[in-house]
Amino acid sequence: MSLYRFKTSDSTGSINELLVEGDSQADATRRLQQRGMIPLEFLGEGSLSAPGQGLTGFGQRFDIIDFTDRLVPLIEANIPLERALSIVGEGVDDNLTSRVVADLRRGLHEGKKFSELIRDRGRLFPRLFASVVEAGEEAGALPAVMGELRRFLNDTREFQAYLISALIYPVFVLSASMVVLTILMWVIVPRFAAVLASTGRTLPASTRLLLGASDFCRDFWWCLPVGVALLVLFLLQLRKDGRFRNAYDDTILSVPLVGKMVLLTNLARMSRTMAILMRSGVHLLDTVAIASRVIQNNTLRQSVAGMAGELRQGQRLSHALGHSRFIPPFMLRMLAVGEETGAVETMLDRVADRYESDLKRLVRRTLSLFEPCVIICLGLMVAAVVLAMFFAIMDMEGGL
Repeated sequence: MSLYRFKTSDSTGSINELLVEGDSQADATRRLQQRGMIPLEFLGEGSLSAPGQGLTGFGQRFDIIDFTDRLVPLIEANIPLERALSIVGEGVDDNLTSRVVADLRRGLHEGKKFSELIRDRGRLFPRLFASVVEAGEEAGALPAVMGELRRFLNDTREFQAYLISALIYPVFVLSASMVVLTILMWVIVPRFAAVLASTGRTLPASTRLLLGASDFCRDFWWCLPVGVALLVLFLLQLRKDGRFRNAYDDTILSVPLVGKMVLLTNLARMSRTMAILMRSGVHLLDTVAIASRVIQNNTLRQSVAGMAGELRQGQRLSHALGHSRFIPPFMLRMLAVGEETGAVETMLDRVADRYESDLKRLVRRTLSLFEPCVIICLGLMVAAVVLAMFFAIMDMEGGL
């Protein structure tokens, strides 16, 4: 089959460019129409000359969870992998996913393993994905292993969605506070200043400070966004420096609340990854190497990756992890129990569940403290503005 590029329209009138696989241009057009798309213009044949080449698009991002959700039920129904990919490709509307699926099918036609194709496209698929697929192929249990991977990816997305939703109200409160302060400093205070200026009297120091702050905000408001942008760029550049990043990651772990959140997040992700890899039959050393890469904190990652030598010497996982100052006793005890009962994967899942639950509780507790703090700070700022105005008015009345 060849690839054909079309400009298409859907039922909502949206115009897109799609790459469709077919035996001919007419066959590709028929496939488009079966998907409810209206071909507007034939743009020529498409091609992908190298693995992963051209598999990116401006403004597009490959949705690996959607891809997995579509593929796994098909292979669990014992549909051959190549046919399952074909069905997935026919059911998607975005150009990038169509190209990825077509590229994978072409590789299967050439006799390559699915895991090899996934690994060659590391920009699109995480290493965890390739390792799990490879383990499933070797064990002859690809549908079951992919099902585990699907649940893992969906659980990860749901947890991220929970964190984002938990931040919505605090961000709204903070934004409302900024709007109130902006109205005060841009509208109310300047009008008050005009009234005071007409009296010609010397104003109290607090009032002069307030009027100066208002003038600065009105005349140099652009300094704030420019300053924030420069600060962000500066920090991003510093993050590229290995020494700064190591120092930052080491320091952040000791910050109250924030450090615990970072630790729980990374330990939950590591435990879940190790559980799915070990359940898929991946060797322990490879499991640790892959799981350490999902840890985003350099200090914690180096601490976990450094235990590989102890594992090679035959030490248990719980003993090797026990040499890290970041691994909590709860995790070590659960691993020890799992090693004694032969259920390490189950214990790792329970550790991940516990840490995700602890993280959610900690986030709720932190946000419950953040909201009243923002309201109190806003109240104090408004009170300071009102008092500065009140002192000026009292000074005027005292001079009459």
